[in-house]
Amino acid sequence: MRLVVDKSKPRPLDDALRDSCRDDRRDTMRGPDGPEGRELAAAVGDNLARHRLRRGVDLDRLAAETHIAVDLLALLEAGEAVPSLRALWALATALEVPFGALVARTGLTGAAFHVRRADRGRLISSASGRFRSRALFPLGDPYAPAVYELTLAPGCFEKAEAHGRNTYEHLTVVRGMLVVYAGEQLARLAAGDSLFFRADEQHSYRNPTSTDTVAHLVMSYA
Repeated sequence: MRLVVDKSKPRPLDDALRDSCRDDRRDTMRGPDGPEGRELAAAVGDNLARHRLRRGVDLDRLAAETHIAVDLLALLEAGEAVPSLRALWALATALEVPFGALVARTGLTGAAFHVRRADRGRLISSASGRFRSRALFPLGDPYAPAVYELTLAPGCFEKAEAHGRNTYEHLTVVRGMLVVYAGEQLARLAAGDSLFFRADEQHSYRNPTSTDTVAHLVMSYA
């Protein structure tokens, strides 16, 4: 299967997807409920403000590039809202920083021996909660690779916008089946299969089965 885009004609579907992503980002901003929510909101707020100021980007420009309203960006920086998974990726791409840089706790030092229990790790989900990403590495550790556990509910389809230039993903399916679209390429992966691809173009993940699909994702950046 090849995905062919005719750039000479209007693309109402792309416009609809863009509107959907914008609405997703707006609708899923919520208050930081509970200790973990407050910790995540504070970390995102501090990191977002620090990276935005370091790059000299004002809120109006960031709002235009991410389709996140200025008032919502202000709430994020104040630690008063928790963004959706798509919103975090949009912010990381606009600021040209790794995804983990926005959710990391600052002030951490590298640990030579670190155990991550199965029920631990910062969890970020899509608006519907059907696509979940759990960090398997200690956020804030500059020596740790960016490794995530992805969980897709039955029938889940998750569309990802292009990440920053020269970003790559390496996926290994742990359980279930996964269909990955990357640009015009398509791969069907079973448990134990791996895929390496460029993530600086639009890509998506689909679980075609009636049970959860679990995959491990390693991100690499320029």
